[in-house]
Amino acid sequence: MKRKIIALLLVLVIALTAAACGGGDTTPAATEEPTTEATPTPDATATPEEDDDPADDGGDDDLTFAIITKSAGIPFMERMAYGFENAAAAMGFNAIVQHPVDTTAEAQITVINNLVAQGVDGIAVASNDPYALESALQAARDQGIVVVTLDSDTAGSQLFVNQAGVFEVAQVLVDSVYDMTGGAGQFAVLSATSVATNQNAWIAAMEEIIAQNDQYAELEWLTTVFGDDEAQRSFDETQSLLVNHPGLDVIVAPTTVGIMAAAQVVLQQDSDVLVAGLGLPSDMLGLVGDDLPTPYMYLWNPIELGEVAAYALAAFANGDTDGSVGDTFTSITGTTFTIIAAAPEVGIVNAQIIVGLPFRFDGDNIEEWAQVY
Repeated sequence: MKRKIIALLLVLVIALTAAACGGGDTTPAATEEPTTEATPTPDATATPEEDDDPADDGGDDDLTFAIITKSAGIPFMERMAYGFENAAAAMGFNAIVQHPVDTTAEAQITVINNLVAQGVDGIAVASNDPYALESALQAARDQGIVVVTLDSDTAGSQLFVNQAGVFEVAQVLVDSVYDMTGGAGQFAVLSATSVATNQNAWIAAMEEIIAQNDQYAELEWLTTVFGDDEAQRSFDETQSLLVNHPGLDVIVAPTTVGIMAAAQVVLQQDSDVLVAGLGLPSDMLGLVGDDLPTPYMYLWNPIELGEVAAYALAAFANGDTDGSVGDTFTSITGTTFTIIAAAPEVGIVNAQIIVGLPFRFDGDNIEEWAQVY
């Protein structure tokens, strides 16, 4: 087990010295500095070294943690689950990955109930609805199961693992529109589902930022449409936007499925519309860069997001926190997380921890990061 601790410490040292916020010989460099801190580094995604007795780290082979993604077939969710499994293995816990059949609350409730019946010890869920999961999650908690949310929050959770601050994400989205329109123009939002809590939180924060700053007075928000995090539906919604709004300048897609579909439509139709938003580098290779549909985009490391959710479950299971605001806990990598208050005005109904800040991907670094995730 000492080998694994040393390996993990080396990972942390590499990540720090490579300046995960943008720079270093072993990491793709950020092209902007103050608002583009990067949490991902290629080395941070390495699988922890195997050991004959992982319980030496304080883990318990009898404990089982499960992660529920939004749906099967979403690359971001698959990478998030991969990180969750890695972290659970490093801590000596068993891991279960469950991909619901579709992006509905009903599909997730079925999975939650099955996991409760199996007697798992902790559940991390990327929720598809802000309230519909509450009864199922409370039933899990009544059985002594720890429940956290990640990616998008929902009532019934004990803690939300927030990939990035809501207003920080909204700010880079608004500033992308401002930049790509030259400060004045029309834009539309292509979101995921109409009840996706993370999408709605970012959209609400975008509205607030625009309303409170005269700098954005000449931006015209035409409409918000929903692709349900399905490639074909997002593709169709993008085509409709181009047809119905001939003066459209920018499409903002705060969803990895939506941004890829929108950029593909724009490229195929040789449209002058630009696409901004949140994208997975491996999905967007060939679509991001100068003279391409998406000049630049933002995201965070989904692998790290899954890892931190596993660390949070372990902190509850080990008694290191009860989820109270102000509590701190430290992961096996040495990172300390501080629990901060909920933000119900933007859809975050539980106390939360913040994993990092949005990171910018553009033509200078997209190829390197596409090899990572």
